[in-house]
Amino acid sequence: MQNVGMMSLERVSEFIAEATEGLISLSEATIVSFSRNVAEKVNLEPLIQDLLNGEVLHTDETPVKTTQRLELGTSEAETAKHTTLHAYVRTYWNARTTLLTANAHKDEAGVKDDNILTRFFGILSHDHDAKLYNYGTNHAACGVHLSRELKGMSDLCMLRWAGDVREFFLEMNRKKNDDLSRNHACCNLMILQEYETRYDTLVEEGARYLAGMREKSLGFDELRKMVNRLSSFKDSYLLFMRDYTAPFSNNQSERDLRHCKTKQKVSGCYRAWQGVLDYCKIRSLTGTAKKRGLNILHAIRSCSVISLPR
Repeated sequence: MQNVGMMSLERVSEFIAEATEGLISLSEATIVSFSRNVAEKVNLEPLIQDLLNGEVLHTDETPVKTTQRLELGTSEAETAKHTTLHAYVRTYWNARTTLLTANAHKDEAGVKDDNILTRFFGILSHDHDAKLYNYGTNHAACGVHLSRELKGMSDLCMLRWAGDVREFFLEMNRKKNDDLSRNHACCNLMILQEYETRYDTLVEEGARYLAGMREKSLGFDELRKMVNRLSSFKDSYLLFMRDYTAPFSNNQSERDLRHCKTKQKVSGCYRAWQGVLDYCKIRSLTGTAKKRGLNILHAIRSCSVISLPR
């Protein structure tokens, strides 16, 4: 109820008392200790190995509020005095497994401390996060996030070019989905070459349009950054067409992290850093169990998704 159902500690205590007609009365500290006991028994190593052995690994991160935060290399948690502190929960996932970690900051030091991407050799799917290009063998930059940005440029900055690029990416994704529905494992080489040429043409058109704009005019900075990005990271944005194993979207990462925001709305913030770590371990367990079609209560009881029947 606390970690999956997103109920506050107070409400969990009240519910149990009501459901048992007062026979069981649990303090909030006792409920927290239950989570602590479960988290201590969860072994994340099998989940990590499943992620490392996969062809594709997705990742993303989201900020959370907490009253405590543990910096890397320190043993004593920083405690908030006048306001809450920001920390970051990061998800690593594939079709079978979800793993959450917590770090005080969103920098590369946290990625290295997680020690997952440092050992991964495959396609890394992310939202064009600069620090993540140092890991994995190939990169699939999220086309859905790109599409959102291009739509914003088209609607707010009135850049028709952005709308054309957006439609081009959506067209390629429709083609890929159609191929997959027909059990085609790759894109026709001639069609792929045509897409490559059209990509380069659109980037060149964007550069010419930029050259004719005044600096600091509406949309200038947005267009400059987008043209540079598409030019520099062509391989990452076209990987989903060159290799059908690579995904077009990294949106499931957001869904895997959405519960963090829900919990924050219910509880306000995490009260202790250990609570953040326990929550990440338990949600890794339950999230993986759900993906594998396993009973969540059985997973919590055994603290494992390995020994349970498939």
